[in-house]
Amino acid sequence: MPLFDVLPPDLFKPLASSSRRLYADLLLHLHHRTFTLSGVVPRRADVIAEIDAFLARRAPEDARLEDEGPNTKAEERARTAYERLVETGWLVEYRERYLKLVDLDPEASGLLHLLADIERGDTLSYGGAVLGVLSALESAASDPAERSENLRNALRGANEFMTHMRTVSVSLRQAEERILRQPSLREVFRHFFESFVERHLIRDFKTLHTRDNPFRFRGGIIRQASAMGESAELVAALGAAYAREGRALDAASGEARVREELGIVSAVFEAAEEHLAGIDATVARIERRIANTARYMDRIQHRSEVGLVDAMKAVAAAKGDEIPVSAALLPRILPLGPVHIPAPRREKPAITRTVLTDRAPDPAALRYARAKEEYVRRTRVTPERLTTYLEGALAERGEMRGRDMPIGSVDDFVAFQRLREIPSIFNGALAKRYEIVLLADRCANDWISCQDFLIRRRERLDGGKASQNAA
Repeated sequence: MPLFDVLPPDLFKPLASSSRRLYADLLLHLHHRTFTLSGVVPRRADVIAEIDAFLARRAPEDARLEDEGPNTKAEERARTAYERLVETGWLVEYRERYLKLVDLDPEASGLLHLLADIERGDTLSYGGAVLGVLSALESAASDPAERSENLRNALRGANEFMTHMRTVSVSLRQAEERILRQPSLREVFRHFFESFVERHLIRDFKTLHTRDNPFRFRGGIIRQASAMGESAELVAALGAAYAREGRALDAASGEARVREELGIVSAVFEAAEEHLAGIDATVARIERRIANTARYMDRIQHRSEVGLVDAMKAVAAAKGDEIPVSAALLPRILPLGPVHIPAPRREKPAITRTVLTDRAPDPAALRYARAKEEYVRRTRVTPERLTTYLEGALAERGEMRGRDMPIGSVDDFVAFQRLREIPSIFNGALAKRYEIVLLADRCANDWISCQDFLIRRRERLDGGKASQNAA
């Protein structure tokens, strides 16, 4: 059904009259004070008394109604305003026994609620819209049978978010046009600070670029909507809830509606990046315009170029020998910029020839490098070095305690101190061949004092178990 077939036909007459500001404030006042806060339907006399009090608080020139005589009493003005709202469809009267009650028209009440949101500035701020979308999606996913309505709330919040983004973008472009149309520097800067800085840069635009802006939940919303759309079980549960609660004809159409709404939510927040880019581009143009205005402020104030152009146009349009050029059109100073004398380019010094010689490496540096290589070689433990040391120490024996293992050189000591790491060193390569058991005793020799251990070959150990099993 079209919008204006739902609303009363004369609803906008008070808002289009000469007293539109008075009626707009009066409707918002009645919405906030009389109908919203009251839990019961007010009586006709109470509404008229509230209108009378509202008109009494306003200045006489602001409280005048159209077609009002100079000697109209306050009570008559309040009754006239009340009857005007009843006549145009804002208020509805009905009787309950002997009392005449008054309430807002249902369709007009929805419009008035929207106007109240605009008056409070709710449609020009982010608030918790983005976070509300994410919370609604998560709630619908956690309990699809009982909270499927939250998916519809998420769709509504996403549409409101995109509408707000468009509002910011269009408002910034309008501010840019107003700034460019100003004839004087004073008006340029006044519109810059009032229309751009105070209204957008400090409020909405700054909100987009703070650390805790609601836009940081954009990725979570897209991931949540995509995950919900990919879950056939969740979509089926939401579709069944849609059909049960009357938002779809059956479960199949409910599932189609759920997938469509999830796709719209994802598309809205995926396209938000383009709107942000457009907003940033508009802001950059406005700031560049103001920067250029401030940079060339002195030249713009003299207006010598404008006067010279007007004088040249007058000369070109004149006929005959006499050229009537007003002295006001001729500039008092020549339209020349500041003197720009380029600095002479410095002469580059001539490139002198130099003799390149190959220097022999320092013998001390070579010895130091070889000593470092030798140190790294001797201190680096490899599987081969540990295996060589263990095979030499064990010889023909199958196992040996740490206190009995020989240490005859620095190389042996380096290998010995890493034996207790056999279970984890080299990704367990040596643990496949050797088994080590830590003992409670201490092992002490001329090189080191540490916890004693027992090390044995796994091949002989497995062979001994096999022979025992065979016996």
